[in-house]
Amino acid sequence: MVEAMLAAAMFLGVLFAGASGTAVAAGEENFVYLGGVPLGIALHADGLIVTGVGAVVTEEGSVSPLAGSGLRAGDVVKEMNGEETENLYEFRKRVSESEGEVTLLVERDLGEFEVKATPAREAASGKKRLGISLKEDVGGVGTLTFVTQEGAYAALGHHVCDPETGACAELQEGRVFDVGIDGVSKGEPGKAGGLIAQLNRLSPPSGNNEKNTEIGIYGKWTAGAPGKMVRVAERGEAHPGRAQVLSTLEGREPALYDVDIVKCEPQRARAQKGLVIAVRDRRLLDKAGGIVQGMSGSPILQDGALVGAVTHVFISDPTRGYGVYAEFMLEEADSIAAEKREAA
Repeated sequence: MVEAMLAAAMFLGVLFAGASGTAVAAGEENFVYLGGVPLGIALHADGLIVTGVGAVVTEEGSVSPLAGSGLRAGDVVKEMNGEETENLYEFRKRVSESEGEVTLLVERDLGEFEVKATPAREAASGKKRLGISLKEDVGGVGTLTFVTQEGAYAALGHHVCDPETGACAELQEGRVFDVGIDGVSKGEPGKAGGLIAQLNRLSPPSGNNEKNTEIGIYGKWTAGAPGKMVRVAERGEAHPGRAQVLSTLEGREPALYDVDIVKCEPQRARAQKGLVIAVRDRRLLDKAGGIVQGMSGSPILQDGALVGAVTHVFISDPTRGYGVYAEFMLEEADSIAAEKREAA
């Protein structure tokens, strides 16, 4: 009853200055390379994400080219006049150089529709505008959970969603980058803290993202093995008692922090919040106040095995949080390799 009253917060996308799984046979031991390292994450939506629709100030006054179009924040502009629109600079250039009406192909809730509008010439710049605010991707910081022996990675433990527009399902492909943690904003009751990092999108990626699911993000890892190999616990193996979380609060080197698993929810199908953990490590409490944004995906280890990954923090009590079972994440990661084998 008390847990039902506690608010929980997602960990991603607030601090930048930005399927079916393959069944694992019962009793089969599976080993992965342990994560715990911080990741910069940038996912795009196969188009440009609408963040707002407004007016263009012309020499004759304000004009709203998209008034009545129904276009709204969270929509994805996939094409203009039949050509793809993934680059914001190129999109603006094409709008400014357009003659007469333009046609936008827009995606919403995985369905598509067309919007027609005539750009207006902005008085300040002299360029034609549609009065639409757009962005190319959604960025944030999270934590790598593991990399499989076949080179698929699992991270975060929950969806990447755009906090500005609410877009989630539209964000699938993208890249993950190595980042260093510059500092920690300490959490307190009623206010989530967070890891502070800077993402350089021009740096070589550590992996290419392919899936954005309710239990994490998944893709092909292109960097070296992040850590030692560890066995993935089967569902039902985790139990209330002592455990550890592997996470990075400074730089790029992860450290183990003591926690207690206080509840293990029996789950037949993949879902978030299978585990409830409580931080008892004084180092983590002193530095971060408990669990903070950016720690999502941090591996949870118990009895020498990977049992889960951190996903959420209780807003009312940052010393407590939720975790997702590692076996669910492994099934999702393995499905990537299986799909590639089928495609070959």
